[in-house]
Amino acid sequence: MNEPLTLHWESTGHYRSAMLMPDLFGGWVLVTTTGERDRRASRVRQQIMDSYEDGVAALNRLRHRRRREGYALRAASFTALEGFDTHAESVRAAETYALLRLFTAWDLGVEEQAALLDLDPRALDRLQDGQALRDDATLLARATHLLAINKALRLRFGADAKLKCDWLRRPCPSLQGQTPLAAMQESFQALAGLRERLGVEADQARGCQR
Repeated sequence: MNEPLTLHWESTGHYRSAMLMPDLFGGWVLVTTTGERDRRASRVRQQIMDSYEDGVAALNRLRHRRRREGYALRAASFTALEGFDTHAESVRAAETYALLRLFTAWDLGVEEQAALLDLDPRALDRLQDGQALRDDATLLARATHLLAINKALRLRFGADAKLKCDWLRRPCPSLQGQTPLAAMQESFQALAGLRERLGVEADQARGCQR
């Protein structure tokens, strides 16, 4: 996506904005801003979205909420929220950008990147040159799983890239001694399974914190 999805509302004395954009380290993030129109100070919040669809749904809820609160929509980067095609080239381009940032954060070589996407290494050159992931259901699902795994690792390790890289390359007993990176490269099923396991662990960790 060349531009983030944005909405901007104003009332008599206040403004609010919301922006859905690719997270630089994978996934999507909803950024909301609140402030007074005659002051520069504002309050900014960021919320990680589980998926692009969840982010669009959150924007849609905000649109209806602001209307009930009496805010007028002053600017938008799109005319309607309904009917967004997640297979559209602009969306695939945004996911490609996030995925390439993920590969950099994970410190992966070309062969490792290609194996994770089940692509010829030469196809990665086209992605680096700005071409979006092709509209292939399995390929896009692989990308989604990888972005979700990266999100789970960020929730576990924070911004410490070294801890994430160490985890990826450390043999794991629950993976029959394989490293998580090797398991993800082995098959689509193993990649999806690792995403599910990390999701369950993240949910359990959040439950313990409540």
